[in-house]
Amino acid sequence: MFDLPVNTLDRRGRPRKYGKNRISLAKLAGHRQGWHTIRYHCRGVPAEGLWKTFLATSHVAGGEVRVFLLRHAGGTWAACISTDTSLSVEAILKIVSDRWSIEEHFDDVKEIWGVGEQQVRNVWSSVGCWSLCGWLYALVEFECWDEASECLVDRSDRPWDNPLRRPSHNDRRRRIAREMLSETLLGDLTTAPQDKKFRHRFLV
Repeated sequence: MFDLPVNTLDRRGRPRKYGKNRISLAKLAGHRQGWHTIRYHCRGVPAEGLWKTFLATSHVAGGEVRVFLLRHAGGTWAACISTDTSLSVEAILKIVSDRWSIEEHFDDVKEIWGVGEQQVRNVWSSVGCWSLCGWLYALVEFECWDEASECLVDRSDRPWDNPLRRPSHNDRRRRIAREMLSETLLGDLTTAPQDKKFRHRFLV
């Protein structure tokens, strides 16, 4: 990443596309000057951070970009770039947040539903497995959409965990599994122990 080029009319040849001086994001993030405060929502929780932005040139983007630095409350920082230099800081942060939600969804689908691990024989079977895992994810989220956090997860046995942390997709899936098992077992308990369904459920 480089600074903006300085082109003069008396210079012969094609105008420069990139600047001469290389930019160090770590050094810019370490400077105390130039930071501004911003309030935003991080994973549904209100947060406050510091930001600074500037224009630069990058070979990756092929020209001029807007660089956005965000320093979190814990002292860590993150850098983002936008090829649309007219975007505001709020718009860039919104786009990054939306993009990160896709990464979280992809991680949940792979880790919980095992997408990509199915051993099938052709590409259309693989497409079907991906579609099925996507539907399972969507149905779990839809079923628990209006449920309160207290109904989805109980962290009383984990005092080190943050009780205000939002329930994960796995917490929602476990809630549905507990409800299904509870209905099945309690339904069988209403019958006599010598009933065939009862014996099949508990003895087989």
